[in-house]
Amino acid sequence: MSSLGAIRLLLHNDLAELDRLAGWIESWMHQGVALDSSFAVQLCLEEAVANIIMYAAAEEIAVELARNGETLVACIEDTGQQFDPTQAPPPAMAKSLKDAKVGGLGIHLIRRFASGMDYERRDGRNRLTLRFVESSSTSRPE
Repeated sequence: MSSLGAIRLLLHNDLAELDRLAGWIESWMHQGVALDSSFAVQLCLEEAVANIIMYAAAEEIAVELARNGETLVACIEDTGQQFDPTQAPPPAMAKSLKDAKVGGLGIHLIRRFASGMDYERRDGRNRLTLRFVESSSTSRPE
């Protein structure tokens, strides 16, 4: 990624890694990112990584975050089998939140919050790029 100030985290194929991902995103977001943008990025990245872990059987997953003006850019690269989350058929809607499984609503959430989404397979690696236009709001409603 060619954006200034990019940071990178390497994850392994384990759903427990989602906690580490959440903490990493949170620490990065405290560097002046609007809270509602922070929420959207964290939600989408956790769901995308959960889907990659469950469906692509990736051994390693690299997540990179950068800011390019008012756009937050997140790249997720993995070593798993070809899996294009932008084209994955949406799962059946869960009857309740209790019935929703981790990663099961991922594509719905990503399509809802991301302003741009691209996928490519290159040199045996999947690469998902998500873009989020940062909100001007700096606080969540009470």
